[in-house]
Amino acid sequence: MPKRILIVDDDPNIRRLVALALTDDTPYEVSDVSSAEAALLHISRQPVDLLFTDLRMPGMNGIELIQRVRQLDPGTAVVVFTISPEDLSPQLKAELQIDYVLTKPATAEQLRLAATTLLDPIKPAGASRPETQPAEPASGSRFSQRLAALRTRQSPPPAPAVNSAVAMRLTPNQPGRSGRSYSEAQLERMRQALKDLALAPDVQCAILADMSGLVLSHWSRRRDINVTVVAALAAGNTLALAEIGRHLGQQRPGHLVIHEGQDQNIIMASVDDLILLLAIGANASLGWARIAALRACEEMARIARSE
Repeated sequence: MPKRILIVDDDPNIRRLVALALTDDTPYEVSDVSSAEAALLHISRQPVDLLFTDLRMPGMNGIELIQRVRQLDPGTAVVVFTISPEDLSPQLKAELQIDYVLTKPATAEQLRLAATTLLDPIKPAGASRPETQPAEPASGSRFSQRLAALRTRQSPPPAPAVNSAVAMRLTPNQPGRSGRSYSEAQLERMRQALKDLALAPDVQCAILADMSGLVLSHWSRRRDINVTVVAALAAGNTLALAEIGRHLGQQRPGHLVIHEGQDQNIIMASVDDLILLLAIGANASLGWARIAALRACEEMARIARSE
């Protein structure tokens, strides 16, 4: 699975330039948002491997964002790019475990070197090395350790495992019900189960979401799908159909909806508070898709109940 990078900056031009640098002949999956608040929402739905963030932004600033990210996933690598590096004292850098600080405007080579060193520490030292390299990071940071490992073509020692009891906590979506929470182990098992389903040749897109419309995981053969909007619409459609059934006298709501199209079929299955949406080719077997969707959704629900 490609490593995920999230860029956070209120300036759209900077986000565009950084994204271009990090997607130019690289294997990374790069996303960008305009605020720290949007970044937290993005990470809660889809954890990232590397965070590139500005410090001075309207609303929540970059320091507050990094503090929250450290609570969500202490293992996320963090690169700060800012016009005011003096805002970060050595003590604060150590406290926030910031891997590297780049002063704006950073070159494309500096951005790529930071990403490569943090995400691909065993990549050969001579591969894609820029002519102009950034200044050395603070001694003892993960960046400096991995940079040393890259230069000697050795892997750095593995980071200690972080055991987080709750990786995602959801607020109640119905009155009188308690919120739900998932551990990182549960989310990882859900992602793997979804991946196994999504690798079927006829599956074009697979999205696992909570009934509130929150994306838990997704796989797609296309990069232009707004999974956040799709998940929200799927949740709304599922609730609307359940309400229609109730008005028509249906005692137990259905768990499967199939929408047949000329070029694509869409299957939505729901179990408990989870929704699984599949987009498959028009020539794919609907019988297979129906069984696969229901089985996968039931497996997700078992995982959700397991801890």
